[in-house]
Formats: sequence, C-alpha cells, structure tokens
Amino acid sequence: MLIYSPRKIIDLRERLGLNQSELARKAKLSAPTVWALENGETTMPKYKTLRDIAAALGVTIQEIMSDVQPSDIDEQIKAASGALNPANKGALLAAARALLDSQK
Repeated sequence: MLIYSPRKIIDLRERLGLNQSELARKAKLSAPTVWALENGETTMPKYKTLRDIAAALGVTIQEIMSDVQPSDIDEQIKAASGALNPANKGALLAAARALLDSQK
C-alpha cells in the first residue's frame, strides 16, 4: 500500500511539461529517486522527499498523497514501521499498543 500516488506525480509533472530529470533537478533529488517514486518502487519515502517533490510541482503534499489509505490500524503501523530503524520501530509499536489499550 503506497501512501502517495505515483500517478498524481506523473500527471502533475507532465502537466508542467517536465521530464523526470527536470523534476529531479527542480526538487534537488536524484533522477533515480524520481523514477522510483513514479514507478511505485519507493513504498515508504521520507517526508522530506515527498515535500520536495510537491514543492517542485507547485502543489501541497496532500495533492500527491494516495486517495486510498490503509484503514486497518495494524496495516498502518506495519507500513510506517517499515521505514524506521529498530530502536524507533520498538518505540512506535509500544506507543501504538499503549494507545490501543487506552481505547479499550
């Protein structure tokens, strides 16, 4: 499940008449990074990367986010934890468990 929409990034880039290299330069990212985003190869990109892409496209970050988000909290936790280092992953899981326990 992607948190961003590759199709939206492609459509916005093409609407501006940019190729991937031009978007990469404008966003101060590498061309392979833009290619990976547009091809859905980057499953959990850094917030800064999405922010830079959105700014280069002249839109808000919300405008490149996926319309379909995980609805199951376990799926959201798994998706988010995949991008974390082991120490932060443990902290996230502990916080999520505490939050779930507090809602019982």
